[in-house]
Amino acid sequence: MPFTLAHPAAVLPLVRRPFVASALVAGAVAPDLLYVDPIYRLATQHISGNFTLTLTHEFTSAFWLDPLIALVLLAIYNLVLMRPLIALAPGALAARLPAATALLRPALFWSAVSAVLGALTHVIWDSFTHGDGYFVRQFPGVFRAEVVGAWDVNRILQYVSTVGGCLVLAIWLYRWYRRTPPSVTPRDLVAPWARYVVIVAGLLLAATGAVVEVGRADGDLSGETAVRLVLSGLVSGGLAALAWYVVVWHLVRFRRRTVTL
Repeated sequence: MPFTLAHPAAVLPLVRRPFVASALVAGAVAPDLLYVDPIYRLATQHISGNFTLTLTHEFTSAFWLDPLIALVLLAIYNLVLMRPLIALAPGALAARLPAATALLRPALFWSAVSAVLGALTHVIWDSFTHGDGYFVRQFPGVFRAEVVGAWDVNRILQYVSTVGGCLVLAIWLYRWYRRTPPSVTPRDLVAPWARYVVIVAGLLLAATGAVVEVGRADGDLSGETAVRLVLSGLVSGGLAALAWYVVVWHLVRFRRRTVTL
């Protein structure tokens, strides 16, 4: 499947009012959240096997399950993740980042609509690139036609669309940074030395996650399988690093507030 973090590229044309940008992005990545450890092992071993994973990629799920996952993700971001992430950003970037989206009417309505649209872009995108995607199954003569060796059209589309999506995102973010005027820089930014420590620790944990994921694999590791395992491990390790940082940030902030009372 295309790399999860490339999927937000599909919602960029919708990043305008009345849609909620953060909800669009959350919807665009929501169908793949069950593929991230430890959620992946929970879903496959204790809930409903592989059906749990395929369920999020069904067309009908884009109207109920995926938006629910996206709204939960959005709430976690606004309530738990946003302030620590802004604090970790360099001052010039932090001054350009938007405030949290209040999940109240009418923002909640447009957040839900945006989550549905984001999920639809994901499901439709994957329907052309997944081996069991809708259009791949409907037109096997086109999408399963071998081009080079065992590489068929849908697998080539996976990699081409992943690279293309990441490039589009990079260009869009660069242009957004250049066009967005800075506002007031937040006061509680992490010190530069602490930022470097967090980044290095995050990279080490991400690399460790990749090594562990590859080490768990049984059998022959082909190039494509190795790439998938490495990416999965990097994301899982990176999320673990993020979780540790966020917990420490909130604990330090709570301690400071307690001392000042």
